[in-house]
Amino acid sequence: MAITRHIYAGIGLAAAIACGLLTGPSKAADDARSFYQGRTIQFVTMGSPGGGYDAYTRAIGAQLERRLGLKSLTVNDPAAGGLIAMNRLLNAKPDGSTILLIGGEALATAQLFGEPGVNYDILKQTWLARVSAESKVTLLGPKSPYRTLADMVASDRPVIWAGSGKTDGNTDFSAILGVAAGIKTKLIIGYKGTGGMMVAIENGEVDGRVVSDESAALVGSSSGMRVVSILARKRSEAFPDVPTVFESVKLRPDGERLLDWRAGIAALGRLVMVTPGTPADRVDLLRATLNDILSDPAFVAEARKMNLSVSYASGEDVKKMVGAAMTTLDAKGLAEVKEIVIDRFY
Repeated sequence: MAITRHIYAGIGLAAAIACGLLTGPSKAADDARSFYQGRTIQFVTMGSPGGGYDAYTRAIGAQLERRLGLKSLTVNDPAAGGLIAMNRLLNAKPDGSTILLIGGEALATAQLFGEPGVNYDILKQTWLARVSAESKVTLLGPKSPYRTLADMVASDRPVIWAGSGKTDGNTDFSAILGVAAGIKTKLIIGYKGTGGMMVAIENGEVDGRVVSDESAALVGSSSGMRVVSILARKRSEAFPDVPTVFESVKLRPDGERLLDWRAGIAALGRLVMVTPGTPADRVDLLRATLNDILSDPAFVAEARKMNLSVSYASGEDVKKMVGAAMTTLDAKGLAEVKEIVIDRFY
């Protein structure tokens, strides 16, 4: 009888465990959905009102409202290269009611280059998704004499690039390109925003600038601006006829390594993250919902009508990409890059 009771008890325990395994995840998902139903969340972005980041935030926020029954409040924190927006997220209550759309490139380079105000470790963040990826391109003005990257390599005159700061995400790439491709380079920084740089390019004060392919695509052909090279391994969908830097000129292995590393950081693109410490069930729900949104052909088509591109990657894939971006260079390699970006051309 005692043996029989133990057998029945074991069967009962096994059944209870099995039932828990079957209903546990469902209950966690239901609890997460219940948390967001009717709740107002802050969807923070590093972009200014009316800009590209703002447009992505509002488009995705509207979808979150429809799919999760929440209210998405857009919060614009455009200053300090995203550091203010990042600090808002890090200081928020870790309950999943604050999420952030930010440039992964800005986060990575700020930490790698030791920018002041960095109080985070990008390797320890909770990623939800990549919304869009970027390739950097060389955009030249109508008065620049260069037609190809090979022209720049062959020139005895330095190619003059415009920038806002040494590590603004584009100027540092200009410096790395110059070293990697053997281009005589001059960098002019201190421009107040895109408008000032574009005027300087149009007037011939500088040859051009490095920008994202998405930004370059917004420049009208009537302006005389030209994209002459894609700074990545693959050609850009926005400029399928423009060759990559690897197709245009012969690079030394160390030059290829530098460009691959920097292009990998640019490819982090626009990332969505949530406050570290957010309960796992809410993270899972947000990841699954963003997967549904960013993989939805109707949403992708609507985004294209708004001149937005979607290049989805999961939160786990983003974690891997961030890890590669932050650990590819050893201490010696990173010191070399910092010397190129911060000191060599100034």
